[in-house]
Order: sequence, then C-alpha cells, then structure tokens
Amino acid sequence: MRPLMRWLPLGVALGIVLLLWQSLTPAGDGHDKVGIGRTLPSLTLTTLEGKSLDTRILRGRPFLLNVWASWCANCRNEHPLLTTLAGKLPIVGLNYRDKPAAAQAWLEQAGNPYELVLDDGHGAFSLALGVIGTPETWLVGADGTLLARHSGVLTETIWQSRFAPLLKETTP
Repeated sequence: MRPLMRWLPLGVALGIVLLLWQSLTPAGDGHDKVGIGRTLPSLTLTTLEGKSLDTRILRGRPFLLNVWASWCANCRNEHPLLTTLAGKLPIVGLNYRDKPAAAQAWLEQAGNPYELVLDDGHGAFSLALGVIGTPETWLVGADGTLLARHSGVLTETIWQSRFAPLLKETTP
C-alpha cells in the first residue's frame, strides 16, 4: 500500500492539470456547428430594465445574439468589436448568470453596443440554446433560424470569415 500512496499525489495533480487544460482549450469549430439550422428557442425573458419579452418578437430581421456577463474577462476583450458591429446590424445581448445592476453598470462604463439586453440570470435560455459559456455569439436569421455560432472571443477575422458572408446572404 505504501508505493501506491507515493503515486497518489502525482495522479491527483495530473488529473487537475488535465481538467484545467480541457477547460482552457477553445471548443473549436466542432462545437460551433452544434445547433446551426435550429430555430431560436421561444421563451419569455426579462430585459435588464425589468420588462417581459417573448423571444419570438426578435424575428423579422437578422441580428447577432451575444451571450456575455460583466464578470467575463473575454467578454470585455470582444466588446470593442461588438461596438463596431453595432453600426452594421442589430445586436441583442443575453446577459448570462449575472446581476442586472452589475451588467448595467458595466455597460454604462464601457458603452452599450446592444439594441436590447435580455437578463438570463438563471441560464434557462442559454441552456435551451446550448450555450457552453461566455462569450458566445450567434447569427440569427430573420425567421429565427440559427445561422452561425462562435464560442469564445469574436474577432474581426472570425466575423469576416464566418458571419459576414452569411449576413450578406440573408440581407436583401
């Protein structure tokens, strides 16, 4: 039993390292294809201002759906790009498992690129959507079809290669 006890700390440390590595490795394109072609889930959510809204009201024009939180460092990294994109198409923010007051304070400080911000404080809408974490960005067609998805920081390169061409196809 003594030799086994000597290796136990090494095994535990190796397990922790593997878990950390997996959690820090980007999901990649495989996960980014999950959910494409489905329709945006229909649920009633609350805006950060406290108004109830059925997500079906979002249909009628293409838009970006950005899952974010004030506590998310990567969300802060992609914020300048979202501010730039806000001039090109509507962006709906889905505030994930955050406090509305913290979200509002952060948007006041950094600027608000969102046409609308929905509060997903318990994560129910994100769960129905299949979100794995923040940030996550979806391109939603005018009919509510999920056209593109990116898990992680949205960059100009990803926008130009994966989202912009689809937006051109869906915009008359």
